[in-house]
Amino acid sequence: MGKDWQAGLQAQDFTGLQGLHRPQAGARGANCAASLQESGVWQALSLFGPAVAGTIPLGLDLPGSDIDVLLEVSDTQSFTAFCDQNFAGLDGYQRHDRAATANVGAAVVVQFMLPAGQYPTEEVELFATNRPVMDQHGFRHMVVEARLIWLCGDAFAQQVRALKKAGLKTEPAFATLLGIPGDPYLGLDALFGLSPSQLEHWLARRL
Repeated sequence: MGKDWQAGLQAQDFTGLQGLHRPQAGARGANCAASLQESGVWQALSLFGPAVAGTIPLGLDLPGSDIDVLLEVSDTQSFTAFCDQNFAGLDGYQRHDRAATANVGAAVVVQFMLPAGQYPTEEVELFATNRPVMDQHGFRHMVVEARLIWLCGDAFAQQVRALKKAGLKTEPAFATLLGIPGDPYLGLDALFGLSPSQLEHWLARRL
């Protein structure tokens, strides 16, 4: 799926902490990666195949954007106990169960602040479900969005940022600019398996 993409735009290039080391993530991404590692949070999460998703790897983050971490969890009850044991002492710790929707399975969402150190304090949001991380919508959307920015250029990325500053979420911002009808999350997800030439052809009908 999505074959022929160059290095840096293949799905496997976004696993683990790699997204935070992309040039687009800048100094904030590097600082987030270092903070996750030095705090011990990343090592604690290693049991669950973590991958950082969201806007920081894309360079679309706003000052209030958090570090989104996707996890694969087979037993949500054990995972909530794990989080209570490992993260409950961190500032801003909270968690809740997210009910399944038509397209996304039930999940546990956990939030906390990384311990203050030599890097700016950042909020982390864990999204844990029983689906493999690379199959989760949040991961697939990030990969598609990175490819779209690569094809459309920085001016397009700036338009996405402007819409986000105006209050739109990331996926609706992309859908607005690209004329994707219906559910923007499903619309972007449908582009995941396209090759570069296929995605270029798709874009040519919209831009």
